[in-house]
Amino acid sequence: MIVEIVLVAILAVLTLAFLAFYFYSRTPEWGDSEVRKSVLRMLVVIGPLWGMRYQEPHHEIPAVTTPADDREPLPFRTGDGSEPPPRIG
Repeated sequence: MIVEIVLVAILAVLTLAFLAFYFYSRTPEWGDSEVRKSVLRMLVVIGPLWGMRYQEPHHEIPAVTTPADDREPLPFRTGDGSEPPPRIG
């Protein structure tokens, strides 16, 4: 009977500690804390032991594009009065 009481007490303390950390980790203080930064640095250091490699994000060259247009192309004049070439496709 005492073993069950001790196990329930340990489980209750662990649950309360988890909930306290969960709510604290959502605050701005946690985001700026040195503990968080040092834990992240340690995870980056020991991560390769388990096959996790940090890779720099792939930066794509920015490109300016326009949406596709299904309209017919505008007619053009060549200057000599000839017809534009026929459209293929």
